[in-house]
Amino acid sequence: MSAEHVIHQSPLLYRVLREEGGGLVIEVVVGGVAMTAVRVRLTDEEAQAFGREGPAYSDRLARDIMARPSFGGRAYDAPG
Repeated sequence: MSAEHVIHQSPLLYRVLREEGGGLVIEVVVGGVAMTAVRVRLTDEEAQAFGREGPAYSDRLARDIMARPSFGGRAYDAPG
């Protein structure tokens, strides 16, 4: 089991996690009738933007992922 910590939980059905190695991951609930959660590992640029803007940035990123759940092939199924 990996050690990860929730650093932001949003009412928009997503959360931002810090992985054991320090990287950031966003986990977003997607779908309509059949809802599931996907994760996207943030790039260095995205992590820096989250550091500067906080939830305003992650809200926009989550909405982009909700609109395109594969997120350009970067999304993977959340565990569980």
